[in-house]
Amino acid sequence: MKKLFLIFAIPLLISLNANALFEIRAGYGVQTPGEQDVSATQNLSTMSGFNLDAIVELPMVPVGLGLRYEDMGFDFNQSGVSFESEMQRTSILVNYRIIDMFLYFGAIGSIGLVNDASISAPGNKAEFKSSMTYSLGVEGGLSLGLMQVGAELGYLGANFEEDTNVYGSDLDLSGMYAKILVGVGF
Repeated sequence: MKKLFLIFAIPLLISLNANALFEIRAGYGVQTPGEQDVSATQNLSTMSGFNLDAIVELPMVPVGLGLRYEDMGFDFNQSGVSFESEMQRTSILVNYRIIDMFLYFGAIGSIGLVNDASISAPGNKAEFKSSMTYSLGVEGGLSLGLMQVGAELGYLGANFEEDTNVYGSDLDLSGMYAKILVGVGF
């Protein structure tokens, strides 16, 4: 039992803090918005895409502030008709790490500053805007020197109003999301 304890305790004692003064992370994620009709016979079930984060960690405080850019969407063909959806978000990030050693774990949230979405089909494209989107979640991972590997799981609140009059209703892309993140910290 002592050996097992030492195997887990030694890396925690000799490792550097997971937080750095500045972190750059890239991620890939999936999101499952609530039931959203894209056409008469097709619902939007899963979106996927990439994100890029830049976070400044406050020294001696487990809080970080930063920016996130996300580009999510989906493509599918149905009966020869091609549909495409996109969502771009630029948001302010805030994270609070409860554990910040060799392993890190904590809460993360964002408030969207620029929020755009669109749904395209041959011949029409509906544009959507939102004054505010938000996300709340948990993040965790492993710090390997300068490299970080982690994951994030949470809820995205994203309601969009149509700018054009093509789609005929608002777009609700709210739902659960999950991301895998890799990054470096300086």
